[in-house]
Amino acid sequence: MKPPAIRQAETWPSIRPRKRIARWVAGLFLGMLLLVVCRVSVADAGVPLALQARLVSRLGAFDRNFKARAGPLANVLVLHRAGNAESTFEGASLARALSELDKIGDVPARVEDREFVDAEWVAQRCRTAGIAIVYLTVGLESDTRRIANALAGVDVLTVGTSARHAENGAVVGFALEEARPKLVLNLKQAAAQNVKFKAEVLQLARIVE
Repeated sequence: MKPPAIRQAETWPSIRPRKRIARWVAGLFLGMLLLVVCRVSVADAGVPLALQARLVSRLGAFDRNFKARAGPLANVLVLHRAGNAESTFEGASLARALSELDKIGDVPARVEDREFVDAEWVAQRCRTAGIAIVYLTVGLESDTRRIANALAGVDVLTVGTSARHAENGAVVGFALEEARPKLVLNLKQAAAQNVKFKAEVLQLARIVE
């Protein structure tokens, strides 16, 4: 009978290939995961849409006026551009991700995904349906300034999937900076729409005017 040390040494060649295979499979899985993340993250900013939804759900708790605006049910209006496949994809993905969340800003939420008509229609919809959040998808960047002008004086939080939305007049946008998601806040528009963020958020965000 061989000593235990010799028996253990003889098993190493069979163990090492299995470890190499496991590492190869893990590497392949991570590579596939990165491809999935890139496919989901179709926004200009590069922040995955599911992550954006989770960040927005937490952001509501840092808007001092969110609960009063939402009431017992936070109505969320996701807008996409008709005929734009990427915008339609973002709208459907965001609506699904937001609907899967228990709450937004500690308030139960109801989400609808609609085609964008025009800025005046958005403002009217916010007033009549008590919309707490308007979410703008890719393809609406050039309309964001008109939407912002129409929503001046309306109590609503506007969010865009990219930093460009915030730069054009949405209250909140998202950017990917040094591989990390970053909030982009338009404080001038926030004041015009009765959105008041707590200092904790301002310290972590990039501010645009």
